[in-house]
This record gives sequence, structure tokens and C-alpha cells, in this order.
Amino acid sequence: MTESFPVPARDQTPLRRVNELSVLAVLRDGAPRSLREVSHATGLSWRTTQVVAEGLGTHGWLAETEAASETAGRKAVGRPARRYRFRAEAGHVVGLDIGVHRVQVLIADLAAEVVGSGSAMVSPSDPAPDRLAAAQGALNAALAEARLTPADMWAAAMGTSGIIGPDGTVTASALLPGWNGLNPGKLISPSLHCDVEVANDANLAALGERWRGHGARTVIYVLAGTRLGAGLIIDGRLHRGAAGAAGEIGALRGAGWPDAAERLATTDIGEGAAGDRDHAAHRVFAAARAGNQAARAAVDRFVADIAHGIAAMVLTIDPELVVLGGGFSHAADLLLPRLGAELAGMCPHLPLLKASELGDDVVALGALRLALDTVDQRLTELDSAEPLTPAAIRGL
Repeated sequence: MTESFPVPARDQTPLRRVNELSVLAVLRDGAPRSLREVSHATGLSWRTTQVVAEGLGTHGWLAETEAASETAGRKAVGRPARRYRFRAEAGHVVGLDIGVHRVQVLIADLAAEVVGSGSAMVSPSDPAPDRLAAAQGALNAALAEARLTPADMWAAAMGTSGIIGPDGTVTASALLPGWNGLNPGKLISPSLHCDVEVANDANLAALGERWRGHGARTVIYVLAGTRLGAGLIIDGRLHRGAAGAAGEIGALRGAGWPDAAERLATTDIGEGAAGDRDHAAHRVFAAARAGNQAARAAVDRFVADIAHGIAAMVLTIDPELVVLGGGFSHAADLLLPRLGAELAGMCPHLPLLKASELGDDVVALGALRLALDTVDQRLTELDSAEPLTPAAIRGL
């Protein structure tokens, strides 16, 4: 994630802009504060804080709120202190998750509060136009729920399957028909009136986990389900690599990732060779919990299949934490102890192993975080000679 705002500076030319960003950073959490509180938090003088807050109010970033007139049950003497709040409703961002079985859309304000959502079920065999149409329908539903229009959106991000190039083009996708060579963000952006940044879904799941989940600074997020993927957070930042292929351990021959889930689902217990492999895998996990030896052996084999790929990443970045997410995270009670035993035999340092608690929302949440980071970046990159107005940030 990007750092939100710089600390106050008193010896630089763009002093006003730095002070504006510092005041916004203090009020960004949504809690109204008095000028005295903001002054103390930023280190600015009370008078400077007042001037900056009034200017931000004029530009639509802040709103003055009713001051408390009671102190410990008694009326305060003198004029109540002026209080300001950040106008999170000034702008909104969109997070999209376009998956194999489902598309999801979340809309949040600038304080990251979700104000609208929409979803639709899709089929693995759906062609690209149908999948994008489903995403458009979910987006329309989210906008309607939030009572907003596309013009209210400042930034958007999308997570989807495959290797995503720096320009948002899907350079390789084995799961979604017609997805190779497509830039789905460019096809959605005209209906949002803003650019849509596209990223691999496992990467955004890692970002969502860092933001709303376990929160360690160096994390390997394993998206485990009927397919396998991984996202990397290194020193608090999403690491996508030069071509967007970081974490694509499935491309390593012998790692066991490409068909690990298939071998699990097509055991005699799962009977998922021609059917729903996710449902078949759930049957295997249930049987393993019930003590079925064949199911336990299948789970052992699945963990052994994925452990070498995870170990390769652990040995490379030495993370604090490995998070198991995706459709198989419900089986963490079976998978994590076995994975820990496998990794202990291969890695000199065993990181913490935890299951994600964010469920199906994790990719869309990561997309929201990426979109919010885009807004933060615009705030810090705006020329200090230009007024810091919402219109200026929205129009970049």
C-alpha cells in the first residue's frame, strides 16, 4: 500500500500543500476533531491549523460540525470549540472482483466505508462478453444501492484471474474463456467515467488481507481452491513484479500446483472428475474430518503438492506470515497443521500460518484498497501551485 500523507514540513516551498495533507490525514479517520486536537496531532500552530482547515472547508474537503456544549454535565463557559470532520462523501471508489463463478462489486467512500454492493453468478464457460455484462449489471446494482452515479466515482480497481501486465492486459489466463489479450478495465471504464486498474486476484487478496485481515508487513497469501494462486506483500507493499507474474509458482514444473486440486477432487470420495470439483473437494475434507483414511491420505497428498511451491516463496522472502485463503480456507483445520509440518522440514524459519477470515470479499476489498491508494497518490502528486480541490483530484 502507498503511505497516506507526508508529515508536516516547515522549511519547504510547498509548505501550504504539506500542511493541507497533514490536516487531511488527521481527519481522514472520520472522527470530528477540534482545531486544538488537529493542531496537537499535526504539530502545526493553532492559527495555521485554522487557516488550513477553513481553506479545506471552502474546497469541500472538510465540514464544520456542531460543537459539544456540555462538559461533564455542565454547560461550558465561552464559545464552543470549532470542530471539523472529513467529508468522506466527497468522492467514492469502486472495487471489482471478476471470478470464475462470481462477480462482485463494492463501492466505498473516501473513508473506506462500503456504501453499495452488487454481485452476479457466472459460469466457468461464459465467454468474455457475458462475464463483462454480468460485471456491468453488478456495478449498476451497486451504484443504485449507493444512490450514486458513475460521475461520483474517483477511481476503480479490478481483480481477476491470470497474469496481468503493467497496462492491465491479461497476458495469460487458463480459466476464463476469451480473457487472454483482453484489458477488462478498459472495457468497464467508459461506464464509470474513470480508469479501472486491473490486477491479479491473488495479489488483491493479499492486499485486502494486509488491510482488513491479519495485517503483517511481509505476507504470502495463498489463494487455495480448485485453482491455486499466490500474492506477496513485502515490507507492507504489494509486490507484483516487472510483468505482473510474481507469485505464479504454478508455472514451475514439478511444484505440484497445476493439478493438486484436481487430484484431491477426483479421489473416490470426491468423485469430482466430471462434476463440480469444489463440491467434490468439500466432500473429501468432510470425510477426512470424519476419520476416513483414504480422505486423509488425499488431504496429505494435496498439502504435499502445494508445500514445495509455498516453501520456495518462504525461502525467497522469509515472511512473517502465510495466510491460507480462497475456497479451501474453510478446511484450514486440516490443511494448516499438515502444511506446518511440511514447511518445517524445508525452511529454516517457519512463519506463522493462519487462515483468512475475510471470506469471499477479500479480492473486492483488495481492489477497494488499491483504488483508495490511487486517490492518495493523486493527492500527493498534485502540483502544489494548484488548489487542492476534489475536482482537481477527480479530474486527474
